[in-house]
Amino acid sequence: MQVDVERQGGSLGPVPDRFLTSSEQILAASDRPDAPLTCGFLVQFEGKLDAARLRHAMREVSRRHRMMRAALYGARQYAWRFGTEPPAGSVGLVEDGSSGWDVHEKMVSGRFDLHAHPPLRIALVRGPDGDQLSLVAHHLAVDGMGLTAILSDIIAEYRLTEVATVTDGPVETHVGLPAGVPPAAKAAVAGWTAFARRSGRHITPMGTGRDTGYGYQPLTLPVPGRVLLGSGRRITVNDLLMAATHLTIDRWNRQRGGESGTLRIRMPISLGNAAEVGGNNTGQALVVTEPTDRADLARLAARVVDQTEHAKQAAAAPPIAGVAGKVGMTAAELIPGPWRVPLLRWGVRAARPLITPAAAVSNIGSLSSLASDEPKISSVYFTATVGMPQGLLICVAGYGNNIHVTFGYHRHLFGREAASAFANLFRTAFGELTRIGSAM
Repeated sequence: MQVDVERQGGSLGPVPDRFLTSSEQILAASDRPDAPLTCGFLVQFEGKLDAARLRHAMREVSRRHRMMRAALYGARQYAWRFGTEPPAGSVGLVEDGSSGWDVHEKMVSGRFDLHAHPPLRIALVRGPDGDQLSLVAHHLAVDGMGLTAILSDIIAEYRLTEVATVTDGPVETHVGLPAGVPPAAKAAVAGWTAFARRSGRHITPMGTGRDTGYGYQPLTLPVPGRVLLGSGRRITVNDLLMAATHLTIDRWNRQRGGESGTLRIRMPISLGNAAEVGGNNTGQALVVTEPTDRADLARLAARVVDQTEHAKQAAAAPPIAGVAGKVGMTAAELIPGPWRVPLLRWGVRAARPLITPAAAVSNIGSLSSLASDEPKISSVYFTATVGMPQGLLICVAGYGNNIHVTFGYHRHLFGREAASAFANLFRTAFGELTRIGSAM
């Protein structure tokens, strides 16, 4: 790829370490100050963590994961540069009585300045029922699988670290939120409500006015038993989650006087090349249903299974599914470097109402490998974000005998009460689908 070296401060800047891939360029164009693209984890511990040991573990793990100390380079065409040490203030310590979810929401809602601050934010939250660890990454730098590896390494390194061996280093514990977390940006999106209500392809919004940023609604479900279609094919947990999402949106819209036509739910798929490239390596598939599918549970489940099986058999999932993905990838390859970012950003902004699906379901799988007696983890929630008019990303992580579901919503879509009502509707739909075998 031929790229001009950017000039910074009137002088020639250093050569970047890696140029952004085509899929990363599309993600960079999709990022907005009022709706940053993130993924993260909220980990609940049964006891207290030692801040010094956590700081030491962060320093050691950052040496193995260069994206933890990455920075964007360039004003017109972005590339990654990798520092030798993580910056000061990258670990926050919150002891003011705030809940882990409140801290996590602030961490994901504030815009990332990837030129000045690292793409990962980490906060240790002291709580009466045990400490919570909030780990948030910008999705441009790390996808869910990559962040899972980082989380696993941090916890493993913490367990190996003896208090006596901890020495001061460049990773400092910052009182309060980590450095570089601004308040959520305000956005005027009044038009989204009318558009989403009438389109039939999005969730009917039940927002709380002009509140900004993201919120989370956690839900714990038991791992279901084996569920089969009438043909004998197995319905996986992921299929059940996907079908429940279609069914819940359909019922939500109808109960609130909205339309529910063709629904498209995005399903992220790992491309499996994280070791080669680093950064974001997530492809996508769309699972589509019609009102006639959602009127019959068995038909809905079969339609979902057909599409997820096909997606898993594909050689490689596109970074952006559908026609929009093909156009975006072509543009990212053909548009000259100096013009690529502004033109992609303009194209994404103009096409967003027409190309965004109704929601997305991201299942990170089982995290049972994190289990240990010291420090003992009671729950792990995976999180991610998406802006309007979609506004909802349902994230799933298995831990112990439970499925931890997190409804990550933009506050122009839901308020807290609306998000809770949507989660309860989802719980009912999921339960009905798990009993589909016995009903046939």
